[in-house]
Amino acid sequence: MRKQLFTCIFFFITSFAFADPGVGIVMDKNGNLFYTDLSQVWMMKPDGSKVVAVPNVHTHELYLDRNGQLFGEHLWYNGEQLNTWGYYLWCRKPDGTIVKVKDSTQGFPEWYSFTRDDLGYMYYVEKGIPSYFWQIDSTGKKTIIGTKSLSDIGRLHFSSKGVLYFPNKTDVYILQKADSVQLFLKDIGEKDPNDSTGGNSHSIMSIYSDKDGNLYIATGNVIKQVDKKKAVLTIYKSAGDWKPSACLIAPNGDFFVMEYNSKNEVRVNKISMSERKQIAREHTFSVYIMPLLLMAAVILLVYFLFRKKK
Repeated sequence: MRKQLFTCIFFFITSFAFADPGVGIVMDKNGNLFYTDLSQVWMMKPDGSKVVAVPNVHTHELYLDRNGQLFGEHLWYNGEQLNTWGYYLWCRKPDGTIVKVKDSTQGFPEWYSFTRDDLGYMYYVEKGIPSYFWQIDSTGKKTIIGTKSLSDIGRLHFSSKGVLYFPNKTDVYILQKADSVQLFLKDIGEKDPNDSTGGNSHSIMSIYSDKDGNLYIATGNVIKQVDKKKAVLTIYKSAGDWKPSACLIAPNGDFFVMEYNSKNEVRVNKISMSERKQIAREHTFSVYIMPLLLMAAVILLVYFLFRKKK
């Protein structure tokens, strides 16, 4: 019986990890990339070599402040006898020193967020009907910035333009300063055919934005780019069993995609700026230039046929 219980717990934990893969991927000013695989945090150096930056931590999200300090969590299950969860919060200093910023605590992190702005303010959602969106300053002062009755809110993203984005099922909502929560994109997320509940709570894994205000949405096995005019373009597609969970664009324009698979393996793919330019040229040719050439050819053909008949 105990063996069966252990097996159930094991599959619960592994299914929990697969259903909620890590989305933490950040880059410091030296070009070092940090990302989580739910067992540790890796550092990928600019030359492509990798080392473990923070060992033995089950963390889903990461935050890197302006001083180069990396923040994350460690979450664990206490076993079937207690049937509880625990966590602590950690910080990795630029010199590699790792310290706890919150000691081991029962439950899940509450009133703490890795979604922050340049000033270090946290953005946190208190889920419920209605849900409340909070801004939390460095002293712990909480300020409500919005409210909305939504049932399946995903991870928050705060852009460099001062806009808060978040998914709810397959939709994306927006919260701007001094404004109410508004629907931004309808059905942008890929629906999961295996989700029998219809909730599609992990349809959109994460949202990222660049300095130009473009959004990048990891959903299904693709990443969709949404420009300021809300034009949607699929710019990345994972192969085989892999799916994207998060992405970022480096200051030099290189594009990094973090992917996971059904074995809970994690990898990061890099598309250099030169490769991105080539892809953009091919896209422009296939989407804009080729149709124009075909249209011109058809017009010329009709013209000569008409002249021949005359």
